[in-house]
Amino acid sequence: MLLDVRSLSYAVNGLRIVDGVSFSLSYGEVMVLVGPNGAGKSTLLGLLAGDLRPAAGEALLEGVSLTQLSALEQARSRAVLRQRLGVALPFTAYEVALMGRHPRLKAGVERPVDHAITRDALASVEMLPCAGRAFPTLSGGEQTRVSMARVLAQQAPLLLLDEPTAALDLRHQHGAMHLARAIAAQGGAVLAVLHDLNLAAWYADRIGVLHRGRLVACGSPWEVLRPEVLGPVYGVTVVVMPHPHADVPVVFSLPNLDAAQDAARSLPAPERSRAHAADVSRSS
Repeated sequence: MLLDVRSLSYAVNGLRIVDGVSFSLSYGEVMVLVGPNGAGKSTLLGLLAGDLRPAAGEALLEGVSLTQLSALEQARSRAVLRQRLGVALPFTAYEVALMGRHPRLKAGVERPVDHAITRDALASVEMLPCAGRAFPTLSGGEQTRVSMARVLAQQAPLLLLDEPTAALDLRHQHGAMHLARAIAAQGGAVLAVLHDLNLAAWYADRIGVLHRGRLVACGSPWEVLRPEVLGPVYGVTVVVMPHPHADVPVVFSLPNLDAAQDAARSLPAPERSRAHAADVSRSS
């Protein structure tokens, strides 16, 4: 077992953001976490990345508690793709990807193999032609792909990916998840946060549903992606159908027309409408 999460909790000002979450992740597996905004998905990944300290419970990485691993040991065991990479300085795309090799450097010195791995990582996300571009000048999707290259260059057995497809177009969304499956096929494991339930259905071995900090469902896509599970969690009507070309579910959400009408009525009237109303009133 690569990752073992035991009753993990995290609180802010007494509010449980993550509440008693337990699950395990094996070598060769892709698991996807889904759930509404504020469910605790990114916070849970922050706990597993070692960025946050749990209020209770623990996470074991290859049988050792994260709290017992040094920062270097953690970096060699897991690589993290965060939602935002705060790179304001004009590092090139290549230099950002090369940062993934830092935990593997010998005496802090870059070797030819480090550069070869970095180039391969950039090529795998189709960003090698942009290697010389300043990172801040890249589009959001391009920055995500370079950040993914950094994670791949780290060559850690566990990848923690926080919304790896959020800024990507359709082709590159599939490309990112193909890479996740490739890492698992090579004996690693991936834990990813996604909002796209259909991408999760297509690529995940297991899906975990977080709601109000709790893991309310965990299992195969067919076991988890069911209307009676998703409807109460997301607060919408959900329809699930078989995919026409694969043995995976397809999830559709239906609009709540009453809620849409209520939202429309709550909007402030545009200035021009109020001005028009005033003109009509004066003319009468």
